[in-house]
Amino acid sequence: MATCINPAKENRTNGFTAGPARYELIPIRGLLDAAKALPTGSTVAVTCSPRHGLERTLDAAESLMGIGLRAVPHIAARLLRNEAEVQRTIKRIHRAGMDEIYVIAGDAETPVGDFCSALPVLTIVSEMEERPTRVGIAGYPEGHALISDAALDEALWAKAAHADYVVTQMCFDANRISAWVRRVATPESGLTAWIGLPGVLEMRRLLAVSLKIGIGQSLRALRRQQGLSGQLLQGHYTPDDLLRSLLPLVDDPAMRVNGFHLNTFNNVPPLMDWREAFEAASVSSRQ
Repeated sequence: MATCINPAKENRTNGFTAGPARYELIPIRGLLDAAKALPTGSTVAVTCSPRHGLERTLDAAESLMGIGLRAVPHIAARLLRNEAEVQRTIKRIHRAGMDEIYVIAGDAETPVGDFCSALPVLTIVSEMEERPTRVGIAGYPEGHALISDAALDEALWAKAAHADYVVTQMCFDANRISAWVRRVATPESGLTAWIGLPGVLEMRRLLAVSLKIGIGQSLRALRRQQGLSGQLLQGHYTPDDLLRSLLPLVDDPAMRVNGFHLNTFNNVPPLMDWREAFEAASVSSRQ
């Protein structure tokens, strides 16, 4: 396992004045236009799905590097055929100048090759000379719709031996996120944490995504936070309340929390407008 570092707390110029941020994009048409709305030098994670495939993720990541952004490709284990393909992929990433990857099992129902989970891929990567400086894994503060909590914990600790940080899956319950991060991001685990948050998104789409990834329980927390009840399907969501609740955790120097990982869904310009307004309000409230 590489030495854990926390670059975000050292450099906040590309994130929130009230907390560092990185961004997640989907490799679809319009990706580069969306990316150009991000702050110069931003770190951008690029998703990987069965529909679009690993090749598109890598192509998109290389394109983002070409316009001055720092790309972090998602590597879905279930889309890799064998160890040789893992090694080719990591060597390609290394040649492109990328120094970070995020390894997940992926959403493919049937693996295309030898890997059903992220762990064997992480093991291969950790033994390579071209291992990226930072390797991330996924965490589930609200659990997983198809995996027991005990199995999730067992997998997390096994993966932690080969990783540097964990990104929490989207969740709307600040107390649940905080408790999970305090338990997982410790010197003993060797992990730091990025807290995954949704960006600015239509409520209908947010609801669909939330139900798909199995976080119905924290949707109830969202209703309480925003007083939505029957209005849940109207308007747009912004993460103001959730972010404010989690800022003490992020800003605490004793905590191993890097900052916020914003799931943009490529809806970047409204996110940047919201960010500017949020920062302005934060500055005004301190004056």
